[in-house]
Amino acid sequence: MAPLWDFTDFIAAERRSRLLALSSFDDVIQTLTTSCKILDYEAEHFLGDRLPGCVRAKFLLHVDFDIYDGFFNSPVGYRAQYCLGKETGELANRQMIDALKPALIKFAQPLTTPLFGSERVAMSLDATDAKIWIDEKEEGSEPPRQLEVHINYPTWVERAQRGDDLQQEEYIGAVRGVFAPYGSRLEIKGGWLDKNGLVKRDPVKSHRSEYIAINGYI
Repeated sequence: MAPLWDFTDFIAAERRSRLLALSSFDDVIQTLTTSCKILDYEAEHFLGDRLPGCVRAKFLLHVDFDIYDGFFNSPVGYRAQYCLGKETGELANRQMIDALKPALIKFAQPLTTPLFGSERVAMSLDATDAKIWIDEKEEGSEPPRQLEVHINYPTWVERAQRGDDLQQEEYIGAVRGVFAPYGSRLEIKGGWLDKNGLVKRDPVKSHRSEYIAINGYI
């Protein structure tokens, strides 16, 4: 079967070959979970009026550049799973978090508080809206000022070109979707819990899966 996408000449031949050589998302999960290092944990408070008093577990991970690349940019990686279908993408997200969950809870345990203990860390990670993504603050994750198509996936490319031309909010994410960042930091953010430990979904994020599928970005 042909790969879901190929890469343009902005991606060096060696990098392209390595990305296309990955055979399955299971390989992506295996290499990431066995080699990543957890750098940080915090109980993050929601800022704003939509979810007052809500808190979630938030982790920062370090991975090798090539593992990050395979996870985020390969045609069998994380974003590609959403292109195969909303349910497929959400299952891939859950598989990745579940594979890392024991190590995350162990890392967080000495940093927890009476108000947000290990049980709530686990509940936050189990929530529907828990997700893994790149650290968008890492140097190198920002796309160049001029549109550069790295990932040649027609749906994303068309929307990126429209976003670049029209600067409409609906398409802005697509400008980043065709970019293939090369970094080493990932974030895991759990779902939001209120003061009673009940899951509260953020309505602003309700279309995350669809945005990844059609834009390549959220």
